[in-house]
Amino acid sequence: MHVRIATGLLFSVLVLVVAGRAQATPIDDCNQSADVDKKIEGCTLFLQQQPFGPYVALAYGLRGEAHRTKGDLDRALTDFNLALEIDSRQSAVFVNRGLIYGDKGDLDQAILDFSKAIEMNAQLSEAFVNRCVAYKDQGQTDPAIADCSKAIALNPDDAIAYNDRGVAYETADDIDLAIADYTKAVELNPDFGEAYANRAVLYDNKGQKSLAIGDYRAALANDPTEEDRQELETALKRLGDAP
Repeated sequence: MHVRIATGLLFSVLVLVVAGRAQATPIDDCNQSADVDKKIEGCTLFLQQQPFGPYVALAYGLRGEAHRTKGDLDRALTDFNLALEIDSRQSAVFVNRGLIYGDKGDLDQAILDFSKAIEMNAQLSEAFVNRCVAYKDQGQTDPAIADCSKAIALNPDDAIAYNDRGVAYETADDIDLAIADYTKAVELNPDFGEAYANRAVLYDNKGQKSLAIGDYRAALANDPTEEDRQELETALKRLGDAP
């Protein structure tokens, strides 16, 4: 299942701070480095140099995001908590912290954080799509579908929201609507391997062999994880179309 980290609000504010600098500084690395370790180091140095500066909360938020990328959920949670203690108005940090709680299996707390983000910014589609996923994981398909539908209304080109709503429809046993959403997801993003795989399973279950094979192959061509690759290859072999 796809989930997204709501980085946009944090990133845009810090860009304004560093614009025009002639040399890279810790805040440049914190804000812009594609190297996760360098990002963490930059944020840490910035926090040490300016522990009471106006952008401390943002730096904690960015470092928390980097820790989550590395899979260090405890450090990420600590940083997001610090960011919100300093500035509780950051809706994007509530989304990011909600993702950590979801990763840890605390779906109730995740939903609370996504809901708080929505209260603060009802246009934040990331909060709706991530709450959709959390509701779905709790088996609450009606609110899940409603939230993904809201995310789609806010951002009609969001392939991930269509895929996730498709999963919710599938969970609710509304297979035709699920297929329609997976189809829209791959129309918006022709490289969306997960949506192809999701649709392939439904075609497979419906006995539509040629459509299933086509989607399994499309999913296989879009960089699946090793575990997913094995499952896709097994499905193709079962259908008599070994890769």
